[in-house]
Amino acid sequence: MTEALIGTLNVAICAKTMNKAVFVMAESIKFVKEYPLNQADIPEEFKYRTSVLEKGDLSVEHPMVDYTPPQYINLLFTDLGILTPAAVGEELIKLYT
Repeated sequence: MTEALIGTLNVAICAKTMNKAVFVMAESIKFVKEYPLNQADIPEEFKYRTSVLEKGDLSVEHPMVDYTPPQYINLLFTDLGILTPAAVGEELIKLYT
């Protein structure tokens, strides 16, 4: 549902386990037509790359984003209003048609 900074998925899983709500804040401009179904569907330039060792120095490449599935998100606070994860699809249709 949400591509956010790395670590968001872990926090959302812990929150669900502890029966805590997860809220997302995002502008509608960040809504895109892509619909990732899992971590593997994130565009290549944002995917995790393993660490590399070059010339004796450790050069670490960190993932920029991770994917948080909708079942871990309670509400999204946007400039369009407060939305459930299911309502985001409806808003995408309105934005792109």
